[in-house]
Amino acid sequence: MYLRKNHQDWRSTGRIRQICQANQVFQHQSQAFPMKLISWNIRGLNCPRKGKLLKNMLMEEKAAVLFLQETKCNSIVLEKIAAKAWPGGIVAAVDAQGTSGGLAVLWDARKIQMTNIHANKNFIQAIFHIIGTNIYGHITNVYFPQETQHKNEILEALTNLSTDRQYPLWIAGGDYNMIASVEEKKGGRCRTNRDGSLLKDFIQNNWLIDIPINNGLYTWNNKRTGPMQIASRLDRFLISDNAVHVGGEFTASILPYSGSNHWPIAL
Repeated sequence: MYLRKNHQDWRSTGRIRQICQANQVFQHQSQAFPMKLISWNIRGLNCPRKGKLLKNMLMEEKAAVLFLQETKCNSIVLEKIAAKAWPGGIVAAVDAQGTSGGLAVLWDARKIQMTNIHANKNFIQAIFHIIGTNIYGHITNVYFPQETQHKNEILEALTNLSTDRQYPLWIAGGDYNMIASVEEKKGGRCRTNRDGSLLKDFIQNNWLIDIPINNGLYTWNNKRTGPMQIASRLDRFLISDNAVHVGGEFTASILPYSGSNHWPIAL
Protein backbone atom coordinates (compact mmCIF):
# COMPACT_ATOMS: atom_id res chain seq x y z
CA MET A 1 0.00 0.00 0.00
CA TYR A 2 1.40 3.36 -1.00
CA LEU A 3 0.34 5.35 2.08
CA ARG A 4 2.71 5.49 5.01
CA LYS A 5 1.08 4.41 8.25
CA ASN A 6 0.65 7.21 10.74
CA HIS A 7 1.26 6.22 14.35
CA GLN A 8 -0.01 9.52 15.78
CA ASP A 9 -3.26 9.05 17.64
CA TRP A 10 -5.30 11.63 15.74
CA ARG A 11 -8.25 9.23 15.52
CA SER A 12 -8.76 8.30 19.15
CA THR A 13 -10.17 4.78 18.93
CA GLY A 14 -12.04 5.02 22.18
CA ARG A 15 -14.16 8.04 21.39
CA ILE A 16 -17.81 7.91 20.38
CA ARG A 17 -18.46 9.63 17.11
CA GLN A 18 -21.02 12.38 17.27
CA ILE A 19 -23.05 12.45 14.07
CA CYS A 20 -23.97 15.96 13.09
CA GLN A 21 -25.02 17.97 10.04
CA ALA A 22 -22.34 19.62 7.94
CA ASN A 23 -23.76 23.09 8.52
CA GLN A 24 -23.44 22.54 12.29
CA VAL A 25 -19.82 21.46 11.98
CA PHE A 26 -18.76 24.37 9.79
CA GLN A 27 -21.16 27.09 10.91
CA HIS A 28 -18.51 29.07 12.78
CA GLN A 29 -16.19 29.29 9.78
CA SER A 30 -16.24 32.54 7.82
CA GLN A 31 -13.87 32.01 4.91
CA ALA A 32 -14.03 29.49 2.09
CA PHE A 33 -11.66 26.51 2.05
CA PRO A 34 -8.68 27.64 -0.09
CA MET A 35 -9.11 25.04 -2.83
CA LYS A 36 -12.02 24.81 -5.27
CA LEU A 37 -12.68 21.30 -6.51
CA ILE A 38 -15.09 20.23 -9.27
CA SER A 39 -16.33 16.71 -9.93
CA TRP A 40 -18.16 15.66 -13.08
CA ASN A 41 -19.24 12.41 -14.68
CA ILE A 42 -18.81 13.84 -18.15
CA ARG A 43 -19.98 10.78 -20.13
CA GLY A 44 -17.30 10.98 -22.79
CA LEU A 45 -14.65 13.54 -23.71
CA ASN A 46 -13.63 12.60 -27.24
CA CYS A 47 -15.50 15.31 -29.13
CA PRO A 48 -14.08 18.88 -29.48
CA ARG A 49 -17.30 20.39 -28.09
CA LYS A 50 -16.86 18.61 -24.76
CA GLY A 51 -13.23 19.64 -24.56
CA LYS A 52 -14.08 23.29 -25.15
CA LEU A 53 -16.92 23.14 -22.62
CA LEU A 54 -14.63 21.67 -20.00
CA LYS A 55 -11.87 24.23 -20.60
CA ASN A 56 -14.35 27.11 -20.34
CA MET A 57 -15.82 25.71 -17.13
CA LEU A 58 -12.41 25.42 -15.51
CA MET A 59 -11.50 28.97 -16.45
CA GLU A 60 -14.85 30.44 -15.39
CA GLU A 61 -15.05 28.56 -12.10
CA LYS A 62 -11.35 29.06 -11.27
CA ALA A 63 -11.04 25.52 -9.96
CA ALA A 64 -7.76 24.14 -8.67
CA VAL A 65 -8.67 20.46 -9.03
CA LEU A 66 -11.00 18.57 -11.36
CA PHE A 67 -12.34 15.05 -10.90
CA LEU A 68 -13.67 13.36 -14.04
CA GLN A 69 -15.54 10.08 -14.37
CA GLU A 70 -16.43 8.20 -17.55
CA THR A 71 -13.97 10.10 -19.71
CA LYS A 72 -14.11 7.37 -22.39
CA CYS A 73 -10.71 8.55 -23.63
CA ASN A 74 -7.00 8.33 -22.86
CA SER A 75 -4.65 10.58 -20.92
CA ILE A 76 -3.32 12.31 -24.06
CA VAL A 77 -6.69 14.02 -24.63
CA LEU A 78 -6.86 15.05 -20.98
CA GLU A 79 -3.33 16.45 -20.97
CA LYS A 80 -4.21 18.76 -23.86
CA ILE A 81 -7.26 20.07 -21.98
CA ALA A 82 -5.27 20.63 -18.77
CA ALA A 83 -2.55 22.49 -20.65
CA LYS A 84 -5.09 24.84 -22.26
CA ALA A 85 -7.00 25.50 -19.02
CA TRP A 86 -3.97 25.91 -16.76
CA PRO A 87 -0.37 26.66 -17.72
CA GLY A 88 1.50 23.66 -16.36
CA GLY A 89 -1.69 21.73 -15.64
CA ILE A 90 -1.08 18.10 -14.67
CA VAL A 91 -3.16 14.94 -15.19
CA ALA A 92 -3.36 11.59 -13.44
CA ALA A 93 -5.63 9.29 -15.43
CA VAL A 94 -6.86 5.76 -15.87
CA ASP A 95 -7.58 5.21 -19.56
CA ALA A 96 -10.99 4.05 -20.70
CA GLN A 97 -11.47 0.40 -21.58
CA GLY A 98 -12.67 0.61 -25.15
CA THR A 99 -15.59 3.03 -25.13
CA SER A 100 -16.43 2.74 -21.45
CA GLY A 101 -14.99 3.98 -18.18
CA GLY A 102 -12.04 6.28 -17.79
CA LEU A 103 -11.12 8.27 -14.70
CA ALA A 104 -8.96 11.35 -14.19
CA VAL A 105 -7.75 13.98 -11.77
CA LEU A 106 -6.53 17.25 -13.29
CA TRP A 107 -4.96 20.00 -11.20
CA ASP A 108 -3.35 23.41 -11.40
CA ALA A 109 0.29 22.85 -10.44
CA ARG A 110 0.63 26.52 -9.47
CA LYS A 111 -1.82 25.95 -6.61
CA ILE A 112 -1.70 22.26 -5.72
CA GLN A 113 0.95 19.58 -5.34
CA MET A 114 -0.05 15.91 -5.68
CA THR A 115 2.08 12.97 -4.58
CA ASN A 116 1.71 9.25 -3.76
CA ILE A 117 -0.89 8.69 -6.46
CA HIS A 118 -2.69 5.35 -6.38
CA ALA A 119 -5.09 4.54 -9.21
CA ASN A 120 -7.35 1.85 -10.61
CA LYS A 121 -10.47 1.90 -12.78
CA ASN A 122 -12.72 2.85 -9.83
CA PHE A 123 -10.74 5.45 -7.91
CA ILE A 124 -7.69 7.70 -7.96
CA GLN A 125 -6.22 8.67 -4.61
CA ALA A 126 -3.36 11.04 -3.81
CA ILE A 127 -1.80 13.17 -1.09
CA PHE A 128 -2.31 16.87 -1.77
CA HIS A 129 -0.66 20.02 -0.51
CA ILE A 130 -2.13 23.48 -1.04
CA ILE A 131 0.88 25.57 -2.02
CA GLY A 132 1.58 28.47 0.32
CA THR A 133 -0.27 26.86 3.24
CA ASN A 134 0.38 24.14 5.78
CA ILE A 135 -2.66 22.19 4.55
CA TYR A 136 -2.00 18.57 3.58
CA GLY A 137 -4.50 15.81 3.10
CA HIS A 138 -5.75 12.94 1.00
CA ILE A 139 -7.99 13.33 -2.02
CA THR A 140 -9.98 10.63 -3.82
CA ASN A 141 -11.91 10.65 -7.10
CA VAL A 142 -14.39 7.76 -7.16
CA TYR A 143 -16.48 6.06 -9.82
CA PHE A 144 -18.75 3.22 -8.71
CA PRO A 145 -20.24 0.55 -10.99
CA GLN A 146 -23.80 -0.77 -10.95
CA GLU A 147 -23.20 -4.09 -9.19
CA THR A 148 -23.74 -4.02 -5.43
CA GLN A 149 -21.04 -6.60 -4.71
CA HIS A 150 -18.48 -4.59 -6.66
CA LYS A 151 -19.52 -1.43 -4.82
CA ASN A 152 -18.91 -3.17 -1.51
CA GLU A 153 -15.43 -4.26 -2.61
CA ILE A 154 -14.53 -0.69 -3.57
CA LEU A 155 -15.82 0.69 -0.28
CA GLU A 156 -13.72 -1.88 1.59
CA ALA A 157 -10.63 -0.90 -0.41
CA LEU A 158 -11.21 2.79 0.35
CA THR A 159 -11.70 2.00 4.04
CA ASN A 160 -8.37 0.16 4.10
CA LEU A 161 -6.62 3.15 2.52
CA SER A 162 -8.32 5.46 4.99
CA THR A 163 -7.14 3.42 7.97
CA ASP A 164 -3.49 3.86 6.96
CA ARG A 165 -3.60 7.41 5.64
CA GLN A 166 -0.80 9.77 6.58
CA TYR A 167 -2.84 12.94 7.18
CA PRO A 168 -6.19 13.37 8.98
CA LEU A 169 -7.88 15.42 6.23
CA TRP A 170 -9.64 13.37 3.54
CA ILE A 171 -11.83 14.61 0.68
CA ALA A 172 -13.56 11.91 -1.39
CA GLY A 173 -15.79 12.98 -4.26
CA GLY A 174 -17.26 11.70 -7.48
CA ASP A 175 -19.99 9.44 -8.82
CA TYR A 176 -20.95 7.06 -6.02
CA ASN A 177 -23.85 5.66 -8.06
CA MET A 178 -25.80 5.23 -4.80
CA ILE A 179 -28.39 7.16 -2.85
CA ALA A 180 -28.33 7.36 0.92
CA SER A 181 -32.08 7.93 1.43
CA VAL A 182 -35.38 7.95 -0.48
CA GLU A 183 -35.30 11.76 -0.44
CA GLU A 184 -32.35 11.62 -2.82
CA LYS A 185 -34.43 10.16 -5.65
CA LYS A 186 -37.44 11.34 -7.64
CA GLY A 187 -39.45 9.03 -9.86
CA GLY A 188 -38.97 5.33 -10.48
CA ARG A 189 -38.93 2.99 -7.48
CA CYS A 190 -38.38 5.35 -4.57
CA ARG A 191 -37.04 2.97 -1.97
CA THR A 192 -33.65 2.45 -0.41
CA ASN A 193 -31.79 -0.80 -0.92
CA ARG A 194 -28.57 -2.43 0.20
CA ASP A 195 -26.56 0.17 -1.72
CA GLY A 196 -27.89 2.90 0.55
CA SER A 197 -27.00 0.95 3.67
CA LEU A 198 -23.48 0.34 2.36
CA LEU A 199 -22.99 4.05 1.67
CA LYS A 200 -24.29 5.16 5.06
CA ASP A 201 -22.14 2.58 6.86
CA PHE A 202 -19.08 3.73 4.90
CA ILE A 203 -19.72 7.36 5.84
CA GLN A 204 -20.23 6.57 9.51
CA ASN A 205 -17.44 4.01 9.91
CA ASN A 206 -14.88 6.33 8.32
CA TRP A 207 -16.00 9.41 10.25
CA LEU A 208 -17.00 11.32 7.15
CA ILE A 209 -19.45 14.16 6.59
CA ASP A 210 -21.70 14.22 3.53
CA ILE A 211 -21.59 17.84 2.37
CA PRO A 212 -25.12 18.91 1.34
CA ILE A 213 -25.66 20.71 -1.96
CA ASN A 214 -26.84 24.27 -1.36
CA ASN A 215 -28.68 24.91 -4.64
CA GLY A 216 -30.47 21.68 -5.42
CA LEU A 217 -30.49 17.98 -4.69
CA TYR A 218 -30.39 15.79 -7.81
CA THR A 219 -27.13 15.48 -9.74
CA TRP A 220 -28.30 12.95 -12.35
CA ASN A 221 -31.43 12.48 -14.46
CA ASN A 222 -32.51 10.14 -17.22
CA LYS A 223 -33.13 12.98 -19.70
CA ARG A 224 -36.87 12.33 -19.82
CA THR A 225 -39.77 14.57 -18.89
CA GLY A 226 -43.10 14.19 -17.12
CA PRO A 227 -43.94 10.97 -15.27
CA MET A 228 -41.10 9.10 -17.00
CA GLN A 229 -38.43 11.33 -15.46
CA ILE A 230 -36.10 9.85 -12.85
CA ALA A 231 -33.58 11.97 -10.97
CA SER A 232 -31.15 11.05 -8.19
CA ARG A 233 -28.30 12.40 -6.13
CA LEU A 234 -25.55 10.06 -7.33
CA ASP A 235 -22.64 12.52 -7.06
CA ARG A 236 -21.36 13.94 -3.77
CA PHE A 237 -18.39 15.08 -1.71
CA LEU A 238 -17.51 13.35 1.55
CA ILE A 239 -15.08 15.03 3.95
CA SER A 240 -13.42 13.74 7.10
CA ASP A 241 -15.05 15.18 10.20
CA ASN A 242 -11.75 16.67 11.42
CA ALA A 243 -11.81 19.11 8.48
CA VAL A 244 -13.23 21.74 10.83
CA HIS A 245 -9.74 22.13 12.28
CA VAL A 246 -8.27 23.05 8.88
CA GLY A 247 -10.21 26.30 8.71
CA GLY A 248 -12.51 27.57 6.03
CA GLU A 249 -16.09 26.83 5.09
CA PHE A 250 -17.02 23.77 3.03
CA THR A 251 -20.03 24.10 0.74
CA ALA A 252 -21.15 22.13 -2.31
CA SER A 253 -23.16 23.32 -5.31
CA ILE A 254 -24.44 22.11 -8.68
CA LEU A 255 -22.89 23.92 -11.64
CA PRO A 256 -25.06 24.91 -14.65
CA TYR A 257 -23.12 23.10 -17.38
CA SER A 258 -24.81 20.60 -19.69
CA GLY A 259 -23.28 17.93 -21.89
CA SER A 260 -23.94 14.88 -19.72
CA ASN A 261 -26.79 13.28 -17.79
CA HIS A 262 -24.84 14.26 -14.65
CA TRP A 263 -24.43 17.84 -13.49
CA PRO A 264 -20.96 18.88 -12.32
CA ILE A 265 -20.70 19.64 -8.62
CA ALA A 266 -18.25 22.01 -6.94
CA LEU A 267 -16.75 22.02 -3.45
